[in-house]
Amino acid sequence: MSELSESTLIQAGLQAGLFDNEQLARLRPVARARRASLMETLATECALPQTAFYLALAEVRGLPYAHLARWPADEVLLAKLPVTLLKRHPIAVLRDPSGVPHIVAANPDDALGVETARRVVGALPLAITEPEGLASLLLRLRGKEAGASGEAEDPVRLFERVVREAFLRRASDIHIEPIENAARVRLRVDGRLEIFGSPLARELGESLISRVKVLSGMDIAEARAPQDGGLIYPTAEGGAVEMRVASAPVKFGERLTLRVMKSDPDRQKLDALGLPAAMIAKLREALAHPHGIVLVTGPTGSGKSTTLYCALREFDADSLNILTVEDPIEQVIPGVSQVQVNTKVGFASALRSFLRHDPDVILVGEIRDLDTADVALKAATTGHMVLSTLHTNSAPGAVTRLVDIGCERFMLGATLRGMLAQRLVRMLCPHCRREREGTEDERRLLFHGGEREEGRAAFAVWEPVGCPRCLGSGYRGRIGLYEALWVDAEVSAAISASADERTIAATARDYWRLADDAREKVLAGVTSLEEARAFL
Repeated sequence: MSELSESTLIQAGLQAGLFDNEQLARLRPVARARRASLMETLATECALPQTAFYLALAEVRGLPYAHLARWPADEVLLAKLPVTLLKRHPIAVLRDPSGVPHIVAANPDDALGVETARRVVGALPLAITEPEGLASLLLRLRGKEAGASGEAEDPVRLFERVVREAFLRRASDIHIEPIENAARVRLRVDGRLEIFGSPLARELGESLISRVKVLSGMDIAEARAPQDGGLIYPTAEGGAVEMRVASAPVKFGERLTLRVMKSDPDRQKLDALGLPAAMIAKLREALAHPHGIVLVTGPTGSGKSTTLYCALREFDADSLNILTVEDPIEQVIPGVSQVQVNTKVGFASALRSFLRHDPDVILVGEIRDLDTADVALKAATTGHMVLSTLHTNSAPGAVTRLVDIGCERFMLGATLRGMLAQRLVRMLCPHCRREREGTEDERRLLFHGGEREEGRAAFAVWEPVGCPRCLGSGYRGRIGLYEALWVDAEVSAAISASADERTIAATARDYWRLADDAREKVLAGVTSLEEARAFL
């Protein structure tokens, strides 16, 4: 008995709270209609990767879960296990992060296999892991003979598994990269890179890269120069995952990065981003102005484009002429004319062209230079609403940045309506987060001496724990921390009068700092103090 029954995993998921009886009953006929297994349907509808089911089983059985990326193989003990045993009962000997060796199996009920292994390597504790990752590990460590099926893994099937896992884990990027004598796959989930399974054999890694390059329309014979491509990969559920692909030559071969281009309907409105209610009201007020500029600032990967897309959806695309110039176009918005930057069309040239198309609202993907900024400012002064992004660390810093690239201060004072700055932090998993009383050091960090909290006897903070829902990380999803400065007559005058950032911030009556939002979200249990510490 080397395979674990589906019903055992579903029952473990039910006990661990991955889903409830009502969801189970509702999805049974869905699985039959799709001619799919109930577990596959649960995984798809509840966004549960295979790892979640095995983590749930480990939790229910009271056994440790072996994360293959963090549990190295004990090759000395593993070499003692007969190949015939591994063919019938896929089992490995791995060491946990503290160095203790464990017998690791995908089926803890395989008593024959586990006991046979213990007679060979000793009475080691048992741990659970997922079967596909375990099979890949054995193929790499013991060669073709040690695999459960006796055959090397197919790169077509492997890529299908990677895409499905990325989809279920809500990954934003897939990295396929060669390392010395091997290759590895990593997924960026909630802003953090996670190793997917165990390292791949070098040949399998190269085959996987060739498979992706073929699907992306890239030249598979060219591995010494960077290439760009794209693909739309169908899923088993009838949908499709669109990906943008880039290759680059590195020391040990060629690496690929696949950006997953997904559109989440639940995250397409301002109310879903995590902005404070008062900030949303002020932003809508700024967007309702007939002309001017609203800027969203922050480093790369801070969610600026998502905020702009949500702001763009505040406009009525049927009654307004909305034009965008982007690099690249990340979401297609119905009713909006979107232009992709290329070698012939730049931000500035597209903007100049837009002014001859009777626009009401213009979105500029990024203001990078004076030419683009100058056209954007002129568009804002001639009766257009302009939305754009900048790379700055704070909302008031947008003024400094625009002045540095050559913009006139009087133009900025006359056109700016509002400036936002943002960062992304991971949200605590609502199913396993734990509340505790804050310490004095944490009080000082959160309240900077406690001007308004001096008399407060106690306050609570929340910390991550880890459960099958969040795959043991303690976090699930990300949310923005926001800073906003709205330009009124006083702030406009300060900008025109060459005031510095501190003076502009002090002049503003509506200035919500990043630290204020970070504090509120920590105290509300939305994120942890460790995630928000850098912004307090």
